[in-house]
Amino acid sequence: MGLVKGLSAMNKALDKPSYSEDSPKGRWLKLNDGQSVKIRFLQELDPDSKSYNADAGLGFIAVEHTNPTDYRRKALCSIDDQGRCYGCEQHRRDPKAGWKGRSRLYINVLVDDGTEEPYVAIFSQGAGPKSATPEIIQYAGETGSISDVIWRLKRTGEKTDTNYSIIPLPTADIQPVDVTKYEMIDLEKVAVRDVTYDEQEDFYLGRSSTNDDSSSSSSVEW
Repeated sequence: MGLVKGLSAMNKALDKPSYSEDSPKGRWLKLNDGQSVKIRFLQELDPDSKSYNADAGLGFIAVEHTNPTDYRRKALCSIDDQGRCYGCEQHRRDPKAGWKGRSRLYINVLVDDGTEEPYVAIFSQGAGPKSATPEIIQYAGETGSISDVIWRLKRTGEKTDTNYSIIPLPTADIQPVDVTKYEMIDLEKVAVRDVTYDEQEDFYLGRSSTNDDSSSSSSVEW
C-alpha cells in the first residue's frame, strides 16, 4: 500500500522518484479562486510530535497513480507491498504518458470558512511547489507540531494555474482541539483507494464497477 507515515518517511517519499461500491464518503476541503479559510489540523504528521493524539491518528502521504485520460481512476501505488504495480508499469513503458506516481498529503482538518459552523474535512494536496504541503511538512519538522496553531489557507488561480499559500496565525493561549467532539474521517477508507494488482488494469481502464468518485478530490494535482 502506497501510504507514507512519519516525517522522516514523508521527506524521503517527496524526494523519491516513482516508477467498493459502498465506499464511505467524506467531505473534502475545496476552495474557490481568491477564497481563504482558517483551519486547524486535527492530526499530526509524526507519532513523535509533542501534540500527537493516538485517538486522532496521523495524516499521511499517499503515492498514487492516475489514469491520465480519466482523473477519477486514481489508486495507491502497490510496488512496495505487492511487488507489482500497473501504474508503474505504464510509466516505465512511456515516461511521458502521465502515469508517474505522485505524492499527495491527506489529513483531517477543522475548517472555519466564516459562513457555517466549523466542520471536519479532508485536506488533500499534492507535493508540488504550488501546494501548501512542503510548507506544512517543513513547519512540522521545525516546530514539532502542526495541530497547535490556527492556519490561514488561501487559493489563488484556477485549474493548472492554481497556487495555495498557508501561514500559521499568531494566537495567544490556543487550546488543543477536543477531537472527541467531532466525527473524524477514516482517511485510509475514504480518501484513498487500495486496489490489488490483479484488479488494477480493469480498474484503471474503467472495466471495474468501483465507484469513480469515492476517493477523488480533484482533477488537478496541486
